[in-house]
Amino acid sequence: MASSSTPPPESDPNSSLHLHAELLPNIRQLTLYISVPANTPSTDLTITLSESRRSISVSLNPDNDPITMKLPAHVHPTSHHILHLTPTTLPQTQPRATQGEYSFRMPVDVNTPITNNHNDLDSLDGYIPWTATDMSSATRLRCLKCESEVLGEGKVWKDLPSGNWAEMMDFWHCHKPDPPKGENNGNGDGEEMNAVKGYGAANQVVATPGTVLVDVVGFLVAGRDCLGIPNTNTDTTHPDANADKIHCTTCTTQLGIHDPIANGHRLYKTRLAASSPSSPSPTSSSSPEVSPTTTTIWSHHPPETVISAQLLELIDRESTRRFILHSDNKSGLLIWIFTPTLTYSNASATHQISAQRAMKVFYQILSDEKEIQRMLDAEVGKVGVVAVEEVRLLGEEVDGFQRVLEKSRSLLPVEAREWRGWRVGLVGRFERNISITT
Repeated sequence: MASSSTPPPESDPNSSLHLHAELLPNIRQLTLYISVPANTPSTDLTITLSESRRSISVSLNPDNDPITMKLPAHVHPTSHHILHLTPTTLPQTQPRATQGEYSFRMPVDVNTPITNNHNDLDSLDGYIPWTATDMSSATRLRCLKCESEVLGEGKVWKDLPSGNWAEMMDFWHCHKPDPPKGENNGNGDGEEMNAVKGYGAANQVVATPGTVLVDVVGFLVAGRDCLGIPNTNTDTTHPDANADKIHCTTCTTQLGIHDPIANGHRLYKTRLAASSPSSPSPTSSSSPEVSPTTTTIWSHHPPETVISAQLLELIDRESTRRFILHSDNKSGLLIWIFTPTLTYSNASATHQISAQRAMKVFYQILSDEKEIQRMLDAEVGKVGVVAVEEVRLLGEEVDGFQRVLEKSRSLLPVEAREWRGWRVGLVGRFERNISITT
């Protein structure tokens, strides 16, 4: 007697449907990618553009709910017609591909302003998290891991000059003209005048008690202002190889390094959370003698957001887009910032990303210490040699940055995940007034 079995329920065909869109500002167009099960004809697609032309819905089966995605920009009215034409079929270069892919190219609406210069979008350090203007005298810092307080309130916060500042000062000191004889008491050296103006050779950044100096990746603070951090090892007879590292006394997490030249501690933004007071809220009591209560909100930024800001600052300062990220020279990442500013959207049955700003990063995983050193020592100017900047990070940050790239890579269309030997990923960028609450 044959045994009977209940047939498995039909799976939702839309569960294998993925949408991805990227804004191309240079040509004012938007590319839409639709990933479908292999061998799915384009005639099976049901595509609907919203009346506002800012979102799109796609379905493989009219009986199932479509997947809807907000586009990175409003598209031109002609996009309605374009979406009903035969789409471009992406070639299946990946072996044993389980997906088919189609793409559409749509013009952006003429009334949508677009800039193709990331500097225009990033005025006032818009890509840098936690500048001095984000802080106040009530701001405190604590260890992100164990929440032990690291810096108390009552500090003055100031932004450090750009990374070119020290080089400019050195250049000025070496090439400044000598004052005419008879000026500056006749000695002609002008050092006293330089000290007054603030650009003499002796002028350098030094940590000052009560003041926090803010740069792209961290805070420079005086050692006496720090809480929960042991005193720096000053034993010169038996120096400790890790004496320059600053650790939390509670959980031993490395919070930064000691800078003997600046006579202070450089604390990493990636290891800290910052406080900010919320708006006072009235208490449950109606008595006028009871003052409103104020709660403290702690926030932090993901490590990849701080690293992205560091890379963008280096692009502006050094005019290079290729970097080696490493911690110990034994392993790391070779990255190429192909697009510093990219606006994209991505959607499937399980997630939704709407008009997110990011960097498009080409990357290669490096596991050979000699190869890393060879790239760093390469003589720029020779044929075939491309300038590569070194970026030293904590080991956990390099690994985390790689995980972010790999995760974002899995969201891209299969045919867009590699390019001429490079893996392709996306890394989110900081946007002003956006942070993650702990």
